[in-house]
Amino acid sequence: MRTFLSTLVILAWGTIAFALFQRAMDKWRPGWRERAAKRKSPWDFAEFVLGFALFPVFWYYLFQAAWLVHVHFFPEHAGHKSEFWSEGISGYAFARSFLMVIPLFWPALVGALLLSNVIMWFIRPARRVMETEAAGDPEMTFRGANMKLVKWGAIGSTICIVLSYIGITTLHSLR
Repeated sequence: MRTFLSTLVILAWGTIAFALFQRAMDKWRPGWRERAAKRKSPWDFAEFVLGFALFPVFWYYLFQAAWLVHVHFFPEHAGHKSEFWSEGISGYAFARSFLMVIPLFWPALVGALLLSNVIMWFIRPARRVMETEAAGDPEMTFRGANMKLVKWGAIGSTICIVLSYIGITTLHSLR
């Protein structure tokens, strides 16, 4: 019964979050629904899958880089990466380590989506189909889509990397 109720709560929160996301997109990006409706080819789905397959890879390597920076500040943590988020972690250490890792989500997502766009651009049949779907909409072209992604990705990534840096430099203890 608890599992069923927790599933219902998660579905309710997901539905609310999706509705809020749609309202925000309507406000900030007019015409996004029409652009999404134009994307019907299997190449669009392949690009989506590729982007989200690359995402954990980017996040992993960003974490590795963050860990190296952390070890630079705290050399005594070298060789103790296996103790990161281990059992018995204190709330203080969890908060700092959370701040170190979770903000890297955004730059990892932006990097993965940019790379998936570039990879799809090099596949000639996919490029032709996507150019046809763009049909004069500058935001759907390769250049327009990537410029928006770089613009908003750079702003969000800067903020997220600063937050991660705060976590990196304040994580004094792994326990």
